[in-house]
Formats: sequence, C-alpha cells, structure tokens
Amino acid sequence: MFHFLYEGQYANKLFSHPTAYEENPILKNLVDNSYVPDKPKNEKTCDEVFYEYLHIFQSKTNKKYFSLLLKFVLLFRECYDISKTKDSKDEVKKAVTDTISPEGLPDLCNEFYGEFMEPNNFFGIDEPDEKNEIIEIIQHFCIWLFKNEYTKSKLSLAS
Repeated sequence: MFHFLYEGQYANKLFSHPTAYEENPILKNLVDNSYVPDKPKNEKTCDEVFYEYLHIFQSKTNKKYFSLLLKFVLLFRECYDISKTKDSKDEVKKAVTDTISPEGLPDLCNEFYGEFMEPNNFFGIDEPDEKNEIIEIIQHFCIWLFKNEYTKSKLSLAS
C-alpha cells in the first residue's frame, strides 16, 4: 500500500516532490513503534496526532480496516499540506503537518472528500463500501480529535 501511494500512478498527483515513504514521519514511527509523545496535548503537531490516532487503533482493528485507516491518514495529511501551501511561492512545497497544531484539521474534511478524493477517483479506493467507510472514518477522526481536546471544533451530523 505504501508503494501504491508513494510510487504508483497517484504519486505525481499527490506530491509536488515525491519522497521515499520511509521518510514519512508517521510511517517511520509506526514501523519503529518507539515514538512516545511526551508533549502536552496543546503542543502536539498534526503529525504527532495522526501517529497517536493510528497507534491507538492499530491494535483495535483488523488488518484490512487498519490499511484503510492508514490510507485515510496519509491522504488527509497530504491534502492538508497541499491546502496550506497552495499559495506558497516556494517551488518545493514543504510539509506543514510537522509544525502546526491539529486545531484546523476538521475544517478540511469537506474539501478532502469533495475536492481531493473524488476528482482523483478516490486514489484507488474502488469499492463502494470503502468510499462510504472513508466518510465514517472522517467522522470518527473528527470526533476523536474533539474528545481528546485536540480541537475545539465539534462535528455536528445532520440527521
């Protein structure tokens, strides 16, 4: 799955400067399983919160579902970085998720699904159930952010 995102047909759509997936701090920490964030919640970066979310749920889900969670986090991270640097004059866009607070993450959810995922055929998430599951994961992630006090934005779901 890592090769699929970072070196496959979608790499050029996702990354202005594709790098090896081993350089992604979230993946590195998951593989090493040695990172223990010791910062107060209000000082954590988006990447640290993404890692914490995956770390918590990797032992609570099956392999197939965790792969979908991981794909969501990696794509959402890239979408956030692209969104935050799209007006940048720099030729090489830099990751901002390793420096900024997760407070603004819920604000990107609609853009992520409608303007990032949908036009790109959901980056290979082909099954209708998986597309619906992405919506569920977005909702779960936003609720988790709020409950863990990483954001003040509370998700309200229309009934």
